[in-house]
Amino acid sequence: MVIGESLRTTLTEIWAHKMRSLLTLFGVVLGTMAVVTMVSLIEAVKVEIWSGIDSLGLRGVLFVSTETPTSNIDIKRSHLSEGLRQEDAAGLVEASDQISSAAPVSYTQQVIAWGDASQSIRITATTPQYAVVFDRRVEKGRYISDLDLKRKRRVTVLGHFLVEELFGSHDAVGQWVRIGDHRFEVIGIGERVGNDMINDGWSRREMEGATIPLTTMQSIYGGGDRVPLLMVKAADTDKLSELFAHLKNRLWRQHNRVEDFDIENVAQEILEAEGQIDEQLRGWTIVLFAISAISLVVGGVGIFSVLQISLAERLYEIGLRKSIGAEDRDILIQFLVEAIFLSAIGAIIGFLVAVVVCAFAGQFFEAGLPISGFAVFLAIIFAISIGLVAGIYPSLRAARLTPVEALAG
Repeated sequence: MVIGESLRTTLTEIWAHKMRSLLTLFGVVLGTMAVVTMVSLIEAVKVEIWSGIDSLGLRGVLFVSTETPTSNIDIKRSHLSEGLRQEDAAGLVEASDQISSAAPVSYTQQVIAWGDASQSIRITATTPQYAVVFDRRVEKGRYISDLDLKRKRRVTVLGHFLVEELFGSHDAVGQWVRIGDHRFEVIGIGERVGNDMINDGWSRREMEGATIPLTTMQSIYGGGDRVPLLMVKAADTDKLSELFAHLKNRLWRQHNRVEDFDIENVAQEILEAEGQIDEQLRGWTIVLFAISAISLVVGGVGIFSVLQISLAERLYEIGLRKSIGAEDRDILIQFLVEAIFLSAIGAIIGFLVAVVVCAFAGQFFEAGLPISGFAVFLAIIFAISIGLVAGIYPSLRAARLTPVEALAG
């Protein structure tokens, strides 16, 4: 009964002072909108960053590259090593349970042509294990297979961007392209790797280039069994340091104790970069939330001021109600309900404005800018709490007035 009457009185007051109530709500609306928008923005940025990093496929990956020996001993013994070979990849997987997969990689720069369109691209020659190491998928067609490798087929998987530039709106799968002086059948189109926010040079050149079987490249361009790169995938990303030491020792023994290779622990670099990014995002979340919360505090000051004015205008009403039996609690609840109702209405309107703002800003994000449920909950609870805190002093002051003081006022 008391709360129902308080709500009726609150609505009457808001309707009687429309402009004043509107100006009071402005701070809460702006604050709620800012909190929801900023927190949703940070969440969307996080999604873009982590999904971009995941799609690069570099988690748990180590690069092993051919390196010219530097020490006098290694230089003298260099003839004992056969260098990095295709067989090294299979041997590493068989010899260690710390390695889940490995792929030999070679590359060359060639001109690819289809119809009247042509351009110079990087050709990546590898095995089907390359897709396993980097978690690569095709958006159409298929990836190179073991049979392609065995029969040295002239087939190719084109990168996502290369297809757009070379074929435009035409279907690339099944077409024949010319790579250098040789014709290749397009068997697949690679998925896009990374996004506008996260990308790296290697994956971008892959999307702008083409992939062919390693044996096909060796049969066309020669070079024997040697390869410049091995891509190694860790079975357990929590033991990268152990894998690094194990891999170095294993290759050193396979190469007859000649250190003619270099290992780049890309996976560890990714983990360190993720830690730095996570720390920066936490800092930005705190800063943006604090800036947004200032608007809510300003809205709370507005509610406090309005209740003080309302108290001064309604002294006679308070005195009259107390003189006919209203208790302090009734007056306290009436003013608190008014403060909470004002902040709740402002929070709801602010949320609706935030929906519109996020819908507009979402066009600049690949995955859109969805409203964060946590942000909505946080903003509304914070707004109502601000209204409650702002209304405590005026409510207590009104409740403690005696009938004589109120009527005299």
